[in-house]
Amino acid sequence: MKRIFSFFMDDLLFSISLFVALISCFFGKFSIESIDFKVIVCLFGLMLLVANIDKLGVLTYLAEKLIDVSINTRALIRNITLLAFFSSMLLTNDVAILSLMPIYLTITKKVPDMNHKLTGAVLLIIAANLGSSFFPFGNPQNLFLFSYYSLAAGTFFNWAFLLLLVSFVFLFLSFFWIKKSPIPNQEEPLPSIDQRNIIYLSLIGLLILIGVFDLLPYSIVIPIAILLLGIYDSSSLKKVDYRLLATFIFFFIAVGNFSQLETISLLIKKQFTTSSATFFGSIAVSQVISNVPAAILIAPFTAQTKALFFGVNVGGLGTIIASLANLIGFKIYKQYYPNQSKQFLLMFSLINLIFLIGFIVLFYFIL
Repeated sequence: MKRIFSFFMDDLLFSISLFVALISCFFGKFSIESIDFKVIVCLFGLMLLVANIDKLGVLTYLAEKLIDVSINTRALIRNITLLAFFSSMLLTNDVAILSLMPIYLTITKKVPDMNHKLTGAVLLIIAANLGSSFFPFGNPQNLFLFSYYSLAAGTFFNWAFLLLLVSFVFLFLSFFWIKKSPIPNQEEPLPSIDQRNIIYLSLIGLLILIGVFDLLPYSIVIPIAILLLGIYDSSSLKKVDYRLLATFIFFFIAVGNFSQLETISLLIKKQFTTSSATFFGSIAVSQVISNVPAAILIAPFTAQTKALFFGVNVGGLGTIIASLANLIGFKIYKQYYPNQSKQFLLMFSLINLIFLIGFIVLFYFIL
């Protein structure tokens, strides 16, 4: 019993999502279609790829190089944050966090006296969420909205550029709050990496991205990539965070079940009729069920497309579950610093609240 209790208490997000999913089954009929298997399969493949890359020493190498080009801790956090911001446009927010958070945390291990370590981790997650909004394929909610409303490319990019510009200004201003501290010289030589393994893993990574971007059916190419990674190093399968994958599944089940309630459908139709109501409402819903399910839940009941676009993208800020990418960042941080979960959640909530208030005030007048 102690082991079971410890298992559930060790990961409260997993436990809460399981509880909510079970409760939701009393209000709606479970459907396997509620689960977005593409998200689950792609996330599993990306986790496995990062685990193999980490074992190869690539993350340590990149961490050393990033330290070399940064003159102080502020520059270091700025460089990794902006890298997350721009790379997430093409790689998606999940991939950017999965790839860059381990590099950043490897750096913090090498610079133990680094100031604003938590701040840097939170800004990296925020940057990945905001930057990924520029292209339709950068995150799931925009891909859904772009397809569901049959948006013209020009219309989408007009909205996305405005969000991108404001996001960049907010991020740039946030760097001034980070204290400049010198980074000690790294006397250790850069680790040697087998080029053949790099090429092999890069090709598998390309195969995964082909599936993520639907250039080929993900149901074919991602399992092939997973099989190749498993053959390359079967021990990496033990490093995958299976409870995080389960957490995603539980959230999908809960949203699918609750959305079947007629009272919820009627409430959404009644509330999401104006631009401001849709903007604020989609932000509020995102805080509870995350922005991707919020977009899927609200879209059929409102014609306020622009307000919904800004609402679900800004709504990724706020709580730890406002964006599923937030969960990924938190879980990775917890792996590196298992005793700092409370500090992380506190800092995450504080910084996200500041960003969220700033966006709400600004876009309220724009919309």
